[in-house]
Parts: sequence; C-alpha cells; structure tokens
Amino acid sequence: MDRIGQRWPAYSGAVPWALLVLGIVMDLATPTEVSGGPLMVLACVAAGVIMSFRGTVRLVVAAFVIELLTGLSQGGFGDHQETIDLVYIVVAGLVALDLDRLLFRYGKRISAVRTVAESVQLALLPDPPVRLAGYDIAASYRAAQTEARIGGDLYAVHDSPWGVRVFIGDVRGKGMGAVSTVALLLGAFREAAEDVPTLEALGARLDRRMSREAAGLGEELELEGFATAVLAEFPHGGRAVRLLNFGHPGPYLVADRHARALDAEVPNLPLGMSGFGQEVSPHQEHPFPPGSSLLFVTDGVTEARNSEGAFFDPARELEGMSCSSARAAVAGLLTRVDAWTNGVSTDDRAVLAVAH
Repeated sequence: MDRIGQRWPAYSGAVPWALLVLGIVMDLATPTEVSGGPLMVLACVAAGVIMSFRGTVRLVVAAFVIELLTGLSQGGFGDHQETIDLVYIVVAGLVALDLDRLLFRYGKRISAVRTVAESVQLALLPDPPVRLAGYDIAASYRAAQTEARIGGDLYAVHDSPWGVRVFIGDVRGKGMGAVSTVALLLGAFREAAEDVPTLEALGARLDRRMSREAAGLGEELELEGFATAVLAEFPHGGRAVRLLNFGHPGPYLVADRHARALDAEVPNLPLGMSGFGQEVSPHQEHPFPPGSSLLFVTDGVTEARNSEGAFFDPARELEGMSCSSARAAVAGLLTRVDAWTNGVSTDDRAVLAVAH
C-alpha cells in the first residue's frame, strides 16, 4: 500500500484487527466495569491510517456490530458505559474514514509532485548515447519516494579526443538550488571535457566552477556548497579505465561474473572544497577487458537499507550477475536494490553503466 509515499510493512494490515480482537477479549474476559471499547476505538483509527477505504469500512462495521452484540448479551444498554462505547466507535469510524480519504488525496498529490520533480531531473539528465566510440552505455535516474523535491544527482557522458569521459555526482541539498548547481556542473563538464587533456585538469576546472557557485550562496552557506563526484576516462581502443574520485562512492567492475569495488586509494575532497588546501591526488588506472561492465552509482544505491536497517552492498549483490549489455547491468542492479528495500527508496538513485 502506498498512499503517502511510504509502503507499510506487510503485517501492518493485521494491526487494527489485532486491536479489535484484543478489545473483544477484554470485554468478554473481564468484569463489566472494565471495557475493551478504547481498544476498538483505537482499532478504527488505526485502520483509517493503514488500511484501504474498503478495509476500513469492514473493520468499523465489524467493531460496531460486535460492540452492539456485546452490549445486548450483557443485558442491554442500561449501563451507560456500553452506550458511550458504542457512540465512541461510531465517531471513531467516521474519523477513520475521513482520515483514509485525506491520506489518499495527499498521496496522489505527493505522487504528482514527485513525478514533476523526476521529469525536471530527467530533462537535465537526458539518456546518454546507447553506443559511443565502441562502448555500450546506459543510465537510469529514479526519484525518492519519500521526497517531492528535486534532487542533486547528475551524470553525463562525452566523447573527447582523449577517450570517452564519464561524470557522475551528487550535489548537496535538494530543490531549485540543487537544480541550478547540477545545470552549472553539467555545462562545465561538457565544455571542459572537450578542452582539457587530463582528468586532473578536468576535476580542477569543475572544482573552480563549484567554488564560485558556493561563494554566491553567502557566507553561512559557502562551506556547505559542494558536490561529490567520480570522473572516468575510457581511452579509444583501450582496455583500461582511468578514475578520479572526489569523495563519491566508487564504481563497481563486473567481469566474468565477478564484481569488485574500484574505490580510490586516496579520494579527493568533494568539488567546491579546494579552499581546504588538499592537493588533488592523481587518477588511478584499472584494467577494463572486453566483456566487462563498470557501474557508477550515487549514494541512493550504496545507502539503501532493508527492513532490518542493513545497507545494500552492490559488490556482493552484483556477484554472479551476467552483464551482457550496459542496459542489462543497470536493470539488474536496480532490480536487486528494489528487492533489498522492498521497493522503498528514501533517496534519489542514479546508475550509469559502461560495457566493453
């Protein structure tokens, strides 16, 4: 059930009925001065929040009938408490039905706003070319289910004179501020990727643009304007990949059905934080043989949790997966994330794959 952006656990629908049964047991197993009416009232309200409209109606009717029969079996409604409990159930039932209606309307509104946010994000992040300079490429962006604000995930692919260059990142924050920063970084990447010969120079160019953007946020927010990122370069006709990491989750290499994370030995500070004086670490080069795939992700993937609070581990989940194409690699990873989280996403997820 998904009415307000969150799915209730599978057992939640049984909670109102359990409260109702507990109220009945209390009525039958205790002296008349002890009433199970409050538990029945709570069951009605809980149904309005958790259950569907039809399910809420069924439970409210059941609670009313049971309370009515209980009162009659105990000698009628000469006891004022029985009458009061019956009135409480009627009022609680009406409140529950109204709650159900309001939550349904609110859920539809959130869903519509989230769709708009996702559409705006996808307008900034058009699908990369399916095939570029001999490499198979695919990407996917999914907005968080619990947010109706535009996120800061970004990715781009550009064929430069030095090879196919990939940029994936995550701008701090959400909303229109994040959108403007995403647009700025994407424009800077597309311009610089064609002009600068090394990943280090490309990263420095992006860092300067990000620093200027952060400076425009004001003194209080200047230190908070940053973006994590990974820059990658696939040389034309080569069998290697060069990576430069700026505080972002490293990509995952899948080759011969084995997966491993290509984490940076010494990651750089995020883009926009060069004012702290750290020198940019040189890029790292890794083998990228034919038949392999490299998957770039944002923290919406690496920080996805299951019902027990455990984090999703892409390297473990990708082990044994066949990456026949970049599209299959992206779809396979997202399928595993959905299975891990039971379809619930609390953060935006961006995935980009390059297959050789």
